[in-house]
Amino acid sequence: MTALLGDPRLRYPLAALNIDAVRDNVTAMDDYLRLRSAKIAPHAKTTLLSEVLTLQTRMASTWGLTVADTMQARLAQQAGAQRILIANQLVEADDIAWAARAARTGLTVISLVDTPEGVRLLDAALTAHNRPFAAVRHPVLLEVGYRGGRGGIRSAADADAVAEAVTCSQHLELRGVSGYEGLLGGLGDSADLRRVDTYLHHVVEIACRLVDRGAVTAPQPILSAGGSAYFDRVIDICQGPVSRLGGLLLLRSGCYAVHDHGMYARSYPRGRSADGPALRPAATLWARIQSRPEPTCAIAAAGRRHLPYDAGLPTPLSIRFRDGVPAPLVGAAARAVSDQHLHLELAVETDLAVGDVLPLGISHPCGLFDRWRSISIVDDHGQLIGTGRPAF
Repeated sequence: MTALLGDPRLRYPLAALNIDAVRDNVTAMDDYLRLRSAKIAPHAKTTLLSEVLTLQTRMASTWGLTVADTMQARLAQQAGAQRILIANQLVEADDIAWAARAARTGLTVISLVDTPEGVRLLDAALTAHNRPFAAVRHPVLLEVGYRGGRGGIRSAADADAVAEAVTCSQHLELRGVSGYEGLLGGLGDSADLRRVDTYLHHVVEIACRLVDRGAVTAPQPILSAGGSAYFDRVIDICQGPVSRLGGLLLLRSGCYAVHDHGMYARSYPRGRSADGPALRPAATLWARIQSRPEPTCAIAAAGRRHLPYDAGLPTPLSIRFRDGVPAPLVGAAARAVSDQHLHLELAVETDLAVGDVLPLGISHPCGLFDRWRSISIVDDHGQLIGTGRPAF
């Protein structure tokens, strides 16, 4: 079977997703979590592709889907999710109204809170929408943050105040706690791991404190955390205490389905433990060489508008296509990116010419799917089998 990608007749740049790799990644994570009695609500924002979300929702370990807002929640509902975790606080009146309506249809929608003011705002808006449905209560998780981070309480006293506000509300119930450790460990080195572990222990302490005080009213308290880099640390630190509470450990990883050649390849758990799920990169960006203006420089026709670059430059994948024929590529590295161009640093002897097509591994898959309205879906052989359209 001849690969379609690399064909000189195609128009480049183009983004490609290997659905066979996605399927393998999702299955590997499902096996990993089932052995550890953990559940996952994959974060839909990574791809916003129904083809990926449908695969994720079918796994035995999947509790539901995580989203960032109610627009994404609608997509999650279309993908078959019966439970949706909105990993933010609801403050817009339209979003709160949607959550109230969705709950009345039987959909479980959980959101976060981290201040008494936010609790009161949410409760007041729900009161306006729930008057005919007084028995309906909106479940929330108390978000635990850290100094200098994003949302979340900063101390045990803050947690007590928020929990008290939920207790005094008319339409809310506290189901558990939530945290996010991903921004604490960019490199995955020992110092990052210490920061991640310290934070996760703090999340566990807050969860135990609230359950012991009777602030969490659900029979199965939820502790939710876990990006795609440190989910192994979440399980190692949180699973024991959560089990003793009779609770549910709920991960929110999303990028594991696609993985990458950059930030997750560097910080991925399998580098720390041999029993982590075996993931492989599924997304690539294909670009044509536009110029070789110097012996040690080539320019590919793909730039910031096409490539994620917030978490590292792309990686040339040791192969180039000339007239549709693949050949090894040695001595090429990304050096810089501008709006429409990727600057490649080359060895003088590198065989790379104008018109060649180059596959690039990306770093941080969310940024790729943010940029593309059409994704070429391929199989392991590089054959085009469909077109995906991320929903925005």
